Amino acid sequence: MTLIKKVSTSSRNGDISALLTLIVEAFAKKDWSSDAYLSSEITTIVQHDTSLTVALKRLQQFSQMSEKDHVRDMAIRSLFKLVEGYTYLPIEEQKEAALVVYNVLDHYGLSIQNEDHSEESAELKSLLNDLNKADIVAAIAKLQGVADLVAALTVAQNDFLKVALEKAESDGAKKDLATASKIKRAAIKKLNDNLVGYLNTMAKTQPDSYKVIAQTIAELITNNNEKVRRRRTSNEADAEVI
Repeated sequence: MTLIKKVSTSSRNGDISALLTLIVEAFAKKDWSSDAYLSSEITTIVQHDTSLTVALKRLQQFSQMSEKDHVRDMAIRSLFKLVEGYTYLPIEEQKEAALVVYNVLDHYGLSIQNEDHSEESAELKSLLNDLNKADIVAAIAKLQGVADLVAALTVAQNDFLKVALEKAESDGAKKDLATASKIKRAAIKKLNDNLVGYLNTMAKTQPDSYKVIAQTIAELITNNNEKVRRRRTSNEADAEVI
């Protein structure tokens, strides 16, 4: 049979996360408890799979926080600019209403969008409370589109707080979690140094027991490496065009 190749060290975090999950699923189809060495290796692979999944989720939460923060920053800017525009209208009733709302906004300032996440969240909570007061709501009702922007800002704020809470809970439970890249490197080393050689040997000496699983792992790793190779080739081609 074809020997199992080593996992490409150019694999990305997501590549290895997917590969580990598939390897765990492949081993789960049979009871390997009679092989103490392999059982120990499988346990380690499962641990790497779980840790990397959690680490990538944390990275995703960081990314989501930036995205959600950008959305609420744009909502803040749109609200400020629309209300400011109304203050220049020659229609007295709308101008007066706009000035009432603008005075509330001006108390916080457009620079609120440049505050750190926690400070901005606190300021926005206070701003939205002020905008919800009866006299301010009455003024907003006279300005077409402003109520919609206040509602959009409220949604953006809530979306950000939801992601921030998920991240805080994750950080609180796993303060010492290793970074995804460190876990990935450890997983690749474990697979290449231990599992690959062992399965190659056992598939030759005890094919009845190990040939099928060795072929499966070989295919999974080959598919991963091929994906890495295609991506590298594509990037190199793009660089030549540029």
